[in-house]
Parts: sequence; C-alpha cells; structure tokens
Amino acid sequence: MTDRAIFNRRYTSYTPGTTQVWLVNGAGVTTSPATTLTFSAGDNLIQGEVVYVSGTYVLPASAASGVDPALWNPIGITAEAATAAADVDVILDDIAIVGSGNIVHQTALTPGQYYYLANIPGKLTASTAPSGITTSGLYGAMTPVGLALSASEIHVEIGSPVTLT
Repeated sequence: MTDRAIFNRRYTSYTPGTTQVWLVNGAGVTTSPATTLTFSAGDNLIQGEVVYVSGTYVLPASAASGVDPALWNPIGITAEAATAAADVDVILDDIAIVGSGNIVHQTALTPGQYYYLANIPGKLTASTAPSGITTSGLYGAMTPVGLALSASEIHVEIGSPVTLT
C-alpha cells in the first residue's frame, strides 16, 4: 500500500527491519488498514450496493426519513453480488465499481462529483439536481459515500450522517 490520507490524517509507510508499520502524521504507528472485509449478506445483494451492518449481516443502507437511523450509517460498497446468508466482500476504503442500477436519476457517475446515500435502499445519489437531497424529498439524513473517479468507479470515503430536520 502506498502512502495515503484517510480521515484527514496522513499515513506514511515505514519499515524498520522487516516489519512494515504506518506513521500517523509522523507522530504515531499503526498497522496497514483493511480496505475490504468479508461479511454475511443479510439479503440478496448486487455488486455496487451501499450497505450497513446489522448484527453479523450487511444489508442495503438507506437515508430515508422514517427508517431506523442505523440505516443511515453505511460501512461500504459491495464488491460482488451475493445471495442471502452467503459471504460478500465489502469495500470500506478503496475504489468500488458502481453500475447504473445503483445510482438514482443517473445512468453513470459524474467524475469529480461527490455521491451520497440515497433514500432508496442500497443506492447512491448526487447532492445536486436532478436528485437533490432535501427534507421534502423524504430524506432523514445526508451521508457522504464517496467521490466518483469515472463513470463507473467511486473512491469510497464514508462520512458521518448529517440528520436533516
């Protein structure tokens, strides 16, 4: 893994002897963070679906108003399709592939645009028209998911949800 910035902290690779460690802002040491983890699917999932954790399962996340606020807290995007109870890899902090079926009101991602959790389970939306996030649009929260790098690739950068009133 190359040097990178995560959560506004710079991680720099350093290898004293034979053990690779990571310096946080040059002031501390940490191990290499996992970018993908395997979970059990709690439902049938498609590749590129935004998911949250419930118990030991991952399920489609949603920013809709009136749902359990736990759904507003996605952990990542599925790397592959999976049937209920099967193992599924979830990308926590890396580049994920997202198809047109996972984007609200668009057929492709717009490079350079930030995307957010939609009010439709497992989907992404842009913050601007035509799918703007508003309280009148039945949104309970605005949760950043990542930055589009191409028409089908997004760099997963999950942020904290902002509750809309």
